[in-house]
Amino acid sequence: MAIKAAVLQIDSILGDQWANLEKIDNFITKINDPEVRLAAFCEYGLSGSATDLLKIAEPVPGKITDKLCEISRNRNIWITGGLPEKVNDTQYANSLVMVSPRDGLVANYRKIHPFSGERNVIFYGQEPVVVDTEIGKVGLSICYDFVFPEFIRGLRLKGAEIILNSTLWHADTNSIPTGWGPAQALAMSRVRALENKCYVIMACRTGVEKDGANIKNAFGHSSISDPNGCIIAQAQLGEMIIKAEIDLDYMSVSNEIGYINDRRPEIYRNMFDF
Repeated sequence: MAIKAAVLQIDSILGDQWANLEKIDNFITKINDPEVRLAAFCEYGLSGSATDLLKIAEPVPGKITDKLCEISRNRNIWITGGLPEKVNDTQYANSLVMVSPRDGLVANYRKIHPFSGERNVIFYGQEPVVVDTEIGKVGLSICYDFVFPEFIRGLRLKGAEIILNSTLWHADTNSIPTGWGPAQALAMSRVRALENKCYVIMACRTGVEKDGANIKNAFGHSSISDPNGCIIAQAQLGEMIIKAEIDLDYMSVSNEIGYINDRRPEIYRNMFDF
């Protein structure tokens, strides 16, 4: 049996984690493919971002992750996606959890690279996370983490065969003038896959959020890229499911072009002093 991964591209219901859990459950039932062993959804998928995240944040583990584990167990599928994690009474983390149908909560990654206004409100992550799953070893990243190639390369060197980026890429009044949009996000996904000779799963949000006067147009275009930098599944705008085969045997053949093995770390250490 082939092993596949799926992305659930959703329009999150702002501020209602229980409604979004129900949406995730409904989407998973629509997959209807026993070969799909992992379903991924976007950054803050259980909450949206333009809401009072500190107010609705729950600890991990907690009631929200318990429900996600229940869905995983009932549907017999691994699930990963984003939520606000309560750290203490004044701080929350931008977190990405992974649950297994057999073992429940197996990972919790806190975003390491905060973006813009996040720097003032979120609890920074400190630990990279690679999870040994049914479809392979998955390195976890959230949105802005993806633009730091040294971080993604580090996940690959820690054994990741698949890089997962759970994200809320959006075009708004600030980003539109810079030319940021789906084409750039898709290009980055392909490059990260090619330069690291691994699979890349980019799980994006779709829909519109209003954050005061700023309107965030989450532009979707979730994708799955193979180790040759080819997009093998791609969403457009709107709620939908995409899926693709993850073939680690193909990956080992592809890796004969030895980008990882042909590195010269002794030179890099002299150049960068790390």
